[in-house]
Amino acid sequence: MLHQDRRAANGESRTPPIASAHAPGALLTEIAPASPADAPAAFGFALGWALAHANGLILWAAPEHLEAEHGAPYAEGLAQFGADLTRIMCVRAANQTDALWTAEQGLSIPGALALCMVAPSPKGLSLTATRRLLLLAEKHQSRCVLVRLDPLTASAAWLRLSVRGAPSQGAARELGPPAFDVRLTRNRMGPSGHSWRLAWNAHDNSFVPAHALDGDLVQPAPHGPAQPRRVRAI
Repeated sequence: MLHQDRRAANGESRTPPIASAHAPGALLTEIAPASPADAPAAFGFALGWALAHANGLILWAAPEHLEAEHGAPYAEGLAQFGADLTRIMCVRAANQTDALWTAEQGLSIPGALALCMVAPSPKGLSLTATRRLLLLAEKHQSRCVLVRLDPLTASAAWLRLSVRGAPSQGAARELGPPAFDVRLTRNRMGPSGHSWRLAWNAHDNSFVPAHALDGDLVQPAPHGPAQPRRVRAI
């Protein structure tokens, strides 16, 4: 979810308009890097989007050659990002067709979210393939997020977001929360063209305006620090 800025108490809402992603039509969302160098930022933002919106299983599907180029999900890194590893299944597919098929199977699980990486290919991702994903999501009340590394073409997606890595605002000599410059380039539910700088709050699994965390990696728990949790790598 998108966290509302505390300053909204003054009467001005600071919740970014992409909160409309909770609308039923946003069952299929596309996230694309603003440039080839921003692919890692797109991966991170897509994972945050999945964690913020999924109510059940998160199925991460990627073609093998894409993981060979960009790397595979790492259990310890996922846990530090705020992911519950018991809810994530990672599938390394032989090719893009198999990755899309895996996403389709995941969408048949009610409440699941399929996070599928789309690599560049001569044919590109077809409009028919995106329509099939949307229909499955609508039928089973699941969600799909496509990370588009391929040239963007016609799509059935209701939302498309362009993501660029942004400076992290941490304390001196410390890491700050991951930050992203996000632009809404397609919105079939309303206007597009909005831009935000958002930071990822790993504690609440939410995006907040980049200034809202004041340099902290996560917001403190309301009843004191959380107890350490053992996480088994998978």
